[in-house]
Amino acid sequence: MNLLPQKGKVRGKEMRTPLGVLIVEDSEDDALLAIHALKKGGYDPAYERVEDAGAMEEALRKGRWDVILCDYQLPKFNGLAAIALLKESRIDTPLIIVSGAIGEETAVECMRLGARDYLMKGNLLRLPAAIERELEETESRRQRKEAEEALRESEESYRNLFDNANEAIFVVQEGKLVFLNPMTAAMTGYAAGELTARPFSEFIHPEDRDMIMDRHNRRMRGEDISQRYSFRISHRDGDTRWVELNVVLIQWKGKPATLNFLSDVSERKRAEEERRGLEERLQRAEKMEALGTLAGGVAHDLNNVLGVIVGYGELLLDGVDKSSPLRRGLENVMNGGLKAAAIVDDLLTLARRGVPGRKVLNLNKIIVDCQQSPEWTNLSFYNPALKIKTDLNADLLNISGSSIHLAKTLYNLLANASEAMAKGGLVTVKTTNQYLDKPIHGYDQIREGDYVVLSVADTGEGIHPTDLKRIFEPFYTKKIMGRSGTGLGLAVVWGTVKDHHGYINVETEAGEGSAFTLYFPVTREETTAEGVAAPIAEYMGKGEAILVVDDVKEQRDLALDMLMTLNYNAAGVSSGEEAVAYMRTHKVELIILDMIMDPGMDGLDTYRGVLAIRPQQKAIIVSGFSESDRVRAARGLGAGAYVRKPYIKEKLGLAVRRELDRTEMITDENPPRT
Repeated sequence: MNLLPQKGKVRGKEMRTPLGVLIVEDSEDDALLAIHALKKGGYDPAYERVEDAGAMEEALRKGRWDVILCDYQLPKFNGLAAIALLKESRIDTPLIIVSGAIGEETAVECMRLGARDYLMKGNLLRLPAAIERELEETESRRQRKEAEEALRESEESYRNLFDNANEAIFVVQEGKLVFLNPMTAAMTGYAAGELTARPFSEFIHPEDRDMIMDRHNRRMRGEDISQRYSFRISHRDGDTRWVELNVVLIQWKGKPATLNFLSDVSERKRAEEERRGLEERLQRAEKMEALGTLAGGVAHDLNNVLGVIVGYGELLLDGVDKSSPLRRGLENVMNGGLKAAAIVDDLLTLARRGVPGRKVLNLNKIIVDCQQSPEWTNLSFYNPALKIKTDLNADLLNISGSSIHLAKTLYNLLANASEAMAKGGLVTVKTTNQYLDKPIHGYDQIREGDYVVLSVADTGEGIHPTDLKRIFEPFYTKKIMGRSGTGLGLAVVWGTVKDHHGYINVETEAGEGSAFTLYFPVTREETTAEGVAAPIAEYMGKGEAILVVDDVKEQRDLALDMLMTLNYNAAGVSSGEEAVAYMRTHKVELIILDMIMDPGMDGLDTYRGVLAIRPQQKAIIVSGFSESDRVRAARGLGAGAYVRKPYIKEKLGLAVRRELDRTEMITDENPPRT
């Protein structure tokens, strides 16, 4: 019987999955809340509520229950006694502890004695998913039990179940697989002969191998070892798969062996990791938002006080002679007030009240200006062995924001790196343009789009994993207070990046250093020109027809807009297949081909299809990634320049103009110009 939630419509009514629920609970209201959560989760629960051991025993005797929901503490009963009673009944029904207040140690003890899961009454939203999982595992246990019984009773019926099970089932004896079902080969990617010819430990992920072999050896010695646990295996295709193992000791042909049941839980593990990451990011954002609100209120009040201290301190200093014994004390008051004002300024940044005076900026200019500042010089004063290297992209795109806040962000990252290398080391400040066609899941979840990327990497000690989760919290620092800043450095970095609608990623390794990577959205607005750009006449069009092939609508539209402002007659299609079809009925002077298009034909396959129709067709290749073998193969077929995204009008215009003006066709004998 399939008890997993099945939803549909019958005559306009929603179908729900029947579910027999025994509720061990003294509160009718709490029981009804659990039933309500199950209905919302797609179940149609039929339930009975009991409050003591006698009533539970009677309910187990006369009824067939799919799941038992048990409060931990009742007036005449408790969760541990309920678990023991269920064990005595020898009924395989999952029991879930649902309690209003239960400590972690108590919950672990309940799980050890036989409870399948535990939930807090305030978090019943998780109840349907927990029951779904337990129903799946109950069904899995039923299959395993049937497999074991079939092994004893009938080789023929067992073989049918064994061969068609949706789990990998195999026998391990003397370190090798001696008997296995087809699913074992399917789950690992190896043929049956390969699996039986090598020690089974070779198929376990190297990082889990010692743990699994230790448990296996202890089990074979007769020790009481857990029968169910998860680990990783190495698939033949090179992938790593998460599996869950259930194992029992048996006699196989007169010798001790283990009967193993293996389920692929990779998707479940991946979903759990994504959920944990999302929860961590949400909690972090909420925490920083709350701290920012608090910081804003404190900063407002402190500003009022500091205005008086600093203002009157300055007035008093103006009226005191330099030789006066009072002057030193007044100067200390002023300096203390100014330091406090710096903290207030950082608190206001942390409060994330927007970026005043937002302007179109170029990060390269901000970095070059910072290099001429006293703060940059002070870094070498406090750490003479520190070396700072810059690697700035000459074609860096612009962003919109505040130069003051961005400069402070850079100083804070450099100070953080300097403190991580007390004995000296190398800090690398790098800028680049980057187009992301899919999100990056790291410390922050970075969405797809065009970004200006600033990275500050050091060769220091790295960040301990326990510290990594808290490094952006205000005053959570291991720097030397008073010398490195206000104790708000990385908190200010976080607030500034978020104010600029950006993202942060942190990569670190013990003893190898850390890298802070900041992603700022690109703006297509122009700053005041300071460099010498190519005259636009050099890359203006003459009405030539150009086809843009790009699967991302926003990128395609951007290229079309740029080309049309340069006097080209541009059209666009969204796939390689559309491009080949277009070329059957249209003639263009040039094709602009995105290399990576998914699904379907990529840039190389598209160019091959076009050349089959128009052998001398000119093209240029564009991509958000570095030049690849497929890009080089396309250029070997005759495509011209390779242009890396994000699109820049001058760069795109020059590449198009030069390709159009080129007279010879690129071949192996006439390699592309670089």
